Amino acid sequence: MLRFRVDVSGSARKAGGRDGPTIVTQSTTTSADQPANASDATHTHLAGNQKSFAGQSLKVLFISPQPFFRIRGTPINIRNVITALAEDGHEVDLLCYPFGEETTLPPGIRILRSPSVPGIKDVKVGPSAAKIPLDGFMAIKTFWLLLRKRYDVVHAVEESVFFASLFNRIWGRKLIYDMDSCISDQLAYSGKLKPEGKGVRFIEWMERRAIRRSHRVLTVCDSLSQVVRRLEPSAEIVQIEDAPLEEEFVDDANGAQELAVELRLGDHARVVYTGNFESYQGVDLLVDAGIELAKAGVSAQYILVGGRPDQVHLLSERVKTAGVEDAFRFTGLRPIEEMPAFMSLAHILVSPRSEGTNTALKIYGYMQSGRPIVATNLETHTQVLDLDCAMLTEPNAADIARGIRQVLALSDRGRSLGLAAKKRVDETYSLTQFKQRVQAMYRAL
Repeated sequence: MLRFRVDVSGSARKAGGRDGPTIVTQSTTTSADQPANASDATHTHLAGNQKSFAGQSLKVLFISPQPFFRIRGTPINIRNVITALAEDGHEVDLLCYPFGEETTLPPGIRILRSPSVPGIKDVKVGPSAAKIPLDGFMAIKTFWLLLRKRYDVVHAVEESVFFASLFNRIWGRKLIYDMDSCISDQLAYSGKLKPEGKGVRFIEWMERRAIRRSHRVLTVCDSLSQVVRRLEPSAEIVQIEDAPLEEEFVDDANGAQELAVELRLGDHARVVYTGNFESYQGVDLLVDAGIELAKAGVSAQYILVGGRPDQVHLLSERVKTAGVEDAFRFTGLRPIEEMPAFMSLAHILVSPRSEGTNTALKIYGYMQSGRPIVATNLETHTQVLDLDCAMLTEPNAADIARGIRQVLALSDRGRSLGLAAKKRVDETYSLTQFKQRVQAMYRAL
């Protein structure tokens, strides 16, 4: 399959198609079992009769049905995108939920919050009933903003595209559908809706309609691009993978030492997980793998960073019941500023994800740290990782335990995997490249 991306150098090549489009490319790979032609490709193109905003300062309404800021994937990605836009001279109004943490942003970004809903102070990761009234109030605020201010671009994240695309039939602005995840798939594998039921089909219909009404669909990985292509073959897709939090990873030895004292860590190998504790992350598999290794006498401690108090309590009781609580440390939620220290602390970083196809943003930070990575052999990881730069395992506790044991036993192999992952992220997925790709996408509108 041909894969088309934004060329950060600004080069472009012509290809045949509707209205003589320009296909803007970053890299091309082919697979022997798939046709190499533009109609089957993940691509973006500019129709010849569309107005280009190249070189202009744009007014952007950026709609994000998320708390902002939060230490989790989508809000971090949003911060990176709006930072890239502001640094390129655009004026961004970010409309988000009525709660979130403070974060540093460059000039040119204005944070606007939708009206609060009585009794709702936060939302968990993924689909939830609490989002329904929050999104309703956000839709009203969106309509009001579009009525009051002339925006050049409406950038709608996830489900906000449903009402943004409807309103845009009135105002006719450039519409970008930021498809950070596939909502119908999320609802299916989270158990909220039956995978083949009418509810999922209805959501797919809404997604298909939103895609058709969008000038661009922004995806973060191959699997999402293929979902878009399945829903609407004529969609104009721009695929821009996530990036690490910073341009360079700087080892925080002092911070790691302070954490070691705080967490009362002994002279053992340190296996670290960072992220939320939702079921699709497979944290229970990592815990069971650690229990197995601890009972086998493997000298390691497992530091799990994240999770709500109820989730942490459940897993803490699990290791206590197994009689190996000394091998585990559950930190709960920690500030994003501490993540370099936790990664500096690690001998191994683990991503035990058991479901889903989107590549988690944290994987790029893991790679940048240069630590060996143990990850499940699922599409969510293999879109970025392979056996040259990670220890890949099956998504079960026994094989995750095998992968951890093997990296611990073969320190040279682990070191080479970590360095290969760092080289890959520096060459292909750096924060600078991410920003350049976002900026190029907007210039090509």
